[in-house]
Amino acid sequence: MKKYLLYIDILGFKELVAEKPRKIEMLYGIIDSLNVHAHHAFKTIVFSDTILVYNSTNPATDADRDYFVMYACEFAQDLQHRLVGQDIYFRAVLVLGDFDHYFLKNIECFYGAALIKAYIKEKDIPAIGLFIDDASNGHNDIFPTIRFDSDLSFVFLNQSLERLQKNTDGKLPTDSFHLSATEEYWEILWDIRFLKDVYSNTQRQHSSRIRTKYLTTWHLFRRRYPKILDALESRNFSPQAICENFDWTKRIESFKESLAHFRSIGGEAQPIIPLDLAHKAAQGR
Repeated sequence: MKKYLLYIDILGFKELVAEKPRKIEMLYGIIDSLNVHAHHAFKTIVFSDTILVYNSTNPATDADRDYFVMYACEFAQDLQHRLVGQDIYFRAVLVLGDFDHYFLKNIECFYGAALIKAYIKEKDIPAIGLFIDDASNGHNDIFPTIRFDSDLSFVFLNQSLERLQKNTDGKLPTDSFHLSATEEYWEILWDIRFLKDVYSNTQRQHSSRIRTKYLTTWHLFRRRYPKILDALESRNFSPQAICENFDWTKRIESFKESLAHFRSIGGEAQPIIPLDLAHKAAQGR
């Protein structure tokens, strides 16, 4: 039966197990706290370094398909958000195809063409982040994408960055009024830190294979947000590059507290920052 299958591979998992087992506990705690587990229309399978998410109910209309694709992308966004600043990254593929999942008396069974397709596609991508196949992207009207290869597009999950691009056309710094009068940019510090970490990995990774993943990702972002990335890079990724007249102190303190919260997760945990921005955007359609 055809499903929208989100296939997520945690990168560098072997090294984490060998060198930083405490981070594995944190990682599984973060995965356990994701919003996807509270959504009745999706099921999640986790094994070792792989997360599978798929729609457990079947779409009857195009609106249903739009809904499933939106939430699948949002689940990847949720994970990316919670991993910011933790030096843990993933590569994910969202595909449409046959997928079966059921339980026998003693074992759990899952297989299908979608799983094979996602597995093969994911291994060949020299980048990080979420990629979406054309069949799924045809029902994506929330998250911007850019063509990556013959059947995949890269998905931009950083919505505050997208809002900043639309409101300023990348011309920075912007007027402080836009930041103080609205909550449109409440997660911009997360997006800045994510970009800073990607850029840092383009410089510090000794392995050319690993460095290429971050270089590819950086260039994908540069293709969509060239002026914003130039501004951030020139100011060493300080939020002052976005707005010089805004007092960032409280937001930076809150951001650091949230990073510490996610870093301390291990086992049962409750998320403190709900990430449902795509759903809110969809409500306005």
